[in-house]
Amino acid sequence: MMNMEKHAIVLDVGSRYLKSGISGERSPRSVLRYDLAEKLLQTPPLSKAQWHDYMGGHLYRVCFHDLRVTPKSRRFVVCEDLLLPRNLREAIHDVLLLVFKAKHLLFVPATTTALYATSHVTALIVDVGWLETRVLPVFERMPILSAYKTTGLASQYACAGLKGYIPTRDTPVEDILERACFVLPASSEALVVEDAEFFAYTPKAVTLPAAARHECLEPLFTGTDELVSIPDAILDCLAKCPVDTRKALSENILCIGGTCMLPGFRARLQHELQAEHMSARVVATAFPPNLMTWVGASVYGSTSDAMAVSLSQSDYAAHPVVDDWMKIHEAP
Repeated sequence: MMNMEKHAIVLDVGSRYLKSGISGERSPRSVLRYDLAEKLLQTPPLSKAQWHDYMGGHLYRVCFHDLRVTPKSRRFVVCEDLLLPRNLREAIHDVLLLVFKAKHLLFVPATTTALYATSHVTALIVDVGWLETRVLPVFERMPILSAYKTTGLASQYACAGLKGYIPTRDTPVEDILERACFVLPASSEALVVEDAEFFAYTPKAVTLPAAARHECLEPLFTGTDELVSIPDAILDCLAKCPVDTRKALSENILCIGGTCMLPGFRARLQHELQAEHMSARVVATAFPPNLMTWVGASVYGSTSDAMAVSLSQSDYAAHPVVDDWMKIHEAP
């Protein structure tokens, strides 16, 4: 009998962008920019009801306006950060399973899911996103959670430094970072950098000084008084890994996330790491780094394994408890 099961809806819940699409496809159909990072940093933390209202509106737009699919009786695969707040996770479960009546729901770790878009089973995954940088080693398909490292140096920090060179508040700083900024090479004596001009001949004209084009990204590699640099975070992660895994991990450094797409980022990172580990190598990816997590989830969502471990709507309605990787299951 022909399998008439509908393809799953794949969601990548990032701190800056919500990517959505259909499993089995090579790229998301929709990329929605939102302010999840600001919500995560609010004090006191948002309650489950507040997250329900916030995510409910965005998920409604994704399903009915962007993807134009009916979520009822559909499977959902959601990529999440390992340390996503529990109130947010529970709110997403309630919206998808109780409000949208999705058939099945599966949460997968965003960092490790990227491996499904590669041919590797061992990698040191460096996810350089908007809010923070996450480093997780995976050896022979097994994450080494005890070596997991994070640092607050990422695109948001670079944009904050870039604002000091921009006179008006309504200038799209993130857009300027993507279009004009780059990471300075390790040896840059003969490098000539020119000023960058935006919105010329308009009231919003902006001239970005040459030095600002790379100085805003230097803290990511040198660190600050409060935050450890990305190379140091990777070295700390490697130091916490078992000795017999370090060489294989350092030879397979997988950079994902939008920040590592900036010109010169991966070359500078490899140079900094090779000062401590001569075998360090940043591997190439078949897909854009900012889409690696979503593509990996798209591949995994098409497998029978994903369907087998998904949470059904009926089970959640009867027992609305959200498990996570920290939960210890007691033997019956």
